[in-house]
Amino acid sequence: MDVDPVAAQVIGYGALPGGLHAPSAQTLPKGTVEVATLGGFGWRKGLLGPDHTFKRGIGNIAIAFAPHELITIGLSLDGRYDKHAGAAAMCTDECNGYVGDPRLLVRVAKASGNLRFGGQLGIWIPGKDAPSVAGSAISFDARGLVSLKAGPGLLSFNAGFRLDNSAKSVEMPESLSIHDRVSLGVSEFHAVVAGVHLGIPVGNKAFVGLESSLELFLGEGATPVGGTTPHEAPGPVIRFGASAGYHITPQYTVLAFVEGAKVPGILLSEAMAGDIRLVPYEAVVTGGIGFQARFGGPKGPSGNVGINDCAKNPEGADCPAIPLDLFASIDGEIVDDAAKPVVGAKVTVKMKNYTGTGVTDDKGAWRVDKLPVGKKVKGVEALDDTTAEVTVEVDGKKPSKSTVTLKVGDNKTERIALDSLLPPGQLRAVVRSVVTGKPLAGATVTIEPGTIKATSGADGTFTVDLAPGQYKITVSSPGLAEQQLDVKIDPNGVAIKNIELHR
Repeated sequence: MDVDPVAAQVIGYGALPGGLHAPSAQTLPKGTVEVATLGGFGWRKGLLGPDHTFKRGIGNIAIAFAPHELITIGLSLDGRYDKHAGAAAMCTDECNGYVGDPRLLVRVAKASGNLRFGGQLGIWIPGKDAPSVAGSAISFDARGLVSLKAGPGLLSFNAGFRLDNSAKSVEMPESLSIHDRVSLGVSEFHAVVAGVHLGIPVGNKAFVGLESSLELFLGEGATPVGGTTPHEAPGPVIRFGASAGYHITPQYTVLAFVEGAKVPGILLSEAMAGDIRLVPYEAVVTGGIGFQARFGGPKGPSGNVGINDCAKNPEGADCPAIPLDLFASIDGEIVDDAAKPVVGAKVTVKMKNYTGTGVTDDKGAWRVDKLPVGKKVKGVEALDDTTAEVTVEVDGKKPSKSTVTLKVGDNKTERIALDSLLPPGQLRAVVRSVVTGKPLAGATVTIEPGTIKATSGADGTFTVDLAPGQYKITVSSPGLAEQQLDVKIDPNGVAIKNIELHR
């Protein structure tokens, strides 16, 4: 998880990874420029009275740039156009108003084991009359960010605090209509902010996002003109949202979203008195679409930048150092001592960390594929398992064993000829003590090659079946000198020996 695949990133508010209200502990790839736009419509009823309808059109354009793999900077320009209908005692015709705000976001994030940690600083510059700005109203929010893998997706949490001075952008709010004050989107309360977001890739081109966010207002607000009691903090804003996106090309993405919110309300008595708290009065249901484009950053083999470039070309210079497995294959031919193909022979290729098997066909040919011999990282091959022991076994033939050194790709062995097994022979012997002249029971017999062992019986005899060949026999018994002798075993033959042990 040290480097997030670009294809898995879900881009949300501010052209930054995450959701519309819940950022993730991710940054854009170094050198990437992300541009994102959002447009949508929101609705609410009954805010200023039973017949009041509040409709909101939203628009946003944002650009983000990653000067370093740990840092991304985003600039977002938010716009709202509100229409109010109803509440005839206070608005004889449709009331409407436009508000626009710029926001600057700076995010830092870094991986640590299976988690990503980071932080984000937001600077909000609300305007008195868009697009002008009010310096005294500049507001800040700082959040801590944590992201972790959740199956195929990424689960992100954030929490922080907003130092909100936005209400200072409004001079004499009591001089504004109540509808205009509802549409300002400013707050006279600081707030605790938090959120959670789950981004899930769907196939190679689509993704979905689920999120929830919280704004908990704190403290006391302004004191109404002519009043003595400051405004109490209202209830929190709680949002739940879902989004879905599709990568049209590696550079361009479309997005759709829907969101529901529980937001503070206004008592009818407050509306009639014209004394309402300044907080962001949002629509309770909002939906819309967006478009995103990515430029710069890591490049694939075609030179074009895209969200899937590292997936297509993991060896790219700006892509994470992902080891690629290197494989070898080996084939050969097995014949008998008359140079005829051996059918059905089992071939075992044993390596340090892997064992592969094959079987000869009707032509005596065999092949073993996908033998892992090492890895390749950023174009550099590291071969660490290239020595293989090739063993051939089949009934009626002597086994064959050889060692080969593998290289990446195809390897071929020389033709292997298997000798036929000769009819077995037998060794029969009796062990005696020269001192007593009697048979020795329990004498230890070792036969080489093969390290075959036997023990003499109560009558001093032992019998061993052996393949034809030349053998060396070693016989020992406690208190007596060891005796060695050479024995030849003929096919279907029986070798009989008398073995006498001295002191």
